[in-house]
Amino acid sequence: MGNSVGLTHQREKQLLHALFFVFGVGIMAWVPRFPEVKDNLGLINGAFGSILTTGSLGAFIGLLTAGHIVHKVGVRNVLLVATLILYGSFVAIVQVHSPSLFIFFNIAIGISITATHVAINTQGFHVQERSGENVVGGVAIISGVLSLLIVRLMGPSLVPANLHPETDYSIKDIFTTFHFDWRISFGFACVVYLEFAISDWGTIFTKERLDVSSGLSTLPYIIFTVFMIVGRLSVRRLTERYVMHQLARVMTLIAGIGFVASISIATHLPADSKWISYGLFLLGFSLAGIGSSILGPTFTAAANRRSPNPSAVVIGQLGVANNVITTVLKWFVAGVIGATGSIALAMMIPGVLMILASLFTPVIKEK
Repeated sequence: MGNSVGLTHQREKQLLHALFFVFGVGIMAWVPRFPEVKDNLGLINGAFGSILTTGSLGAFIGLLTAGHIVHKVGVRNVLLVATLILYGSFVAIVQVHSPSLFIFFNIAIGISITATHVAINTQGFHVQERSGENVVGGVAIISGVLSLLIVRLMGPSLVPANLHPETDYSIKDIFTTFHFDWRISFGFACVVYLEFAISDWGTIFTKERLDVSSGLSTLPYIIFTVFMIVGRLSVRRLTERYVMHQLARVMTLIAGIGFVASISIATHLPADSKWISYGLFLLGFSLAGIGSSILGPTFTAAANRRSPNPSAVVIGQLGVANNVITTVLKWFVAGVIGATGSIALAMMIPGVLMILASLFTPVIKEK
């Protein structure tokens, strides 16, 4: 599992950074098309939110099995198959008009995203353990052809299949070795749900609340993404100056309070203050992006330190627990929207959860 001949550590890290980046760009590229997809399906907000949660079923399947598959067949094989399924499904899902077909492709997207997530983070932890650097936290912002090219370039450097039968994992082991760290799992769910809610509802919320064009309705989500990238690329400099668990606590409060306050004020301004409201939307999404940027990777790294299992398995198990919790939250938010007709009210839920996440940040502290 060491570094391959011909790839220096610096070169391997650069390729890993690029792999994270293009994966993330690929995922984010279809999110601004949610209003168009909703219109294609002819669904109201509550119903659309409900079928969006079917992606969690695919994620559950992927997270329950991907860690063990990566451990068994290696990172490269998983990345190649998952990338092809992911981007093929993206091409198809924006064209469909049938809710049944949408559900099918949404489940396929859930499986392939989580398989890719587990594989890339496994490689990141592998590099991190050898170098001692905070690789995962620094590059965790992650279209299709570029991902495949980078997998090809990294080739032999990717974590291989497990060749030691005594450490192999069977289907039975998926259940018998499951390690639930409730402080990590609940903290992780609280910090990542804001990102999920913004990706699910941010563009629709902006378009319908402020009655702006499709282009302007996607800008808050883009701003959120840009600030998240900036935050994650700055993590190394920040951790050189601040203790990680204290920094994480401050970040949760910046993201949660900033988002809740900005959106609350914006949605209570009169209709003739539309552009002031839009500016507050941009501010709220910016604070949410910069504040939540390092939190998911930080909780993931803490989970890896605290678990006795291999990193690929840890990532999958953490994802399973997170998937169950966030699926419940997604159904609840969709129910609130369906019952009240107010996306604004529902968007307060992830903001409050982010504030509550500050209570879980001590678990990040290294022993």
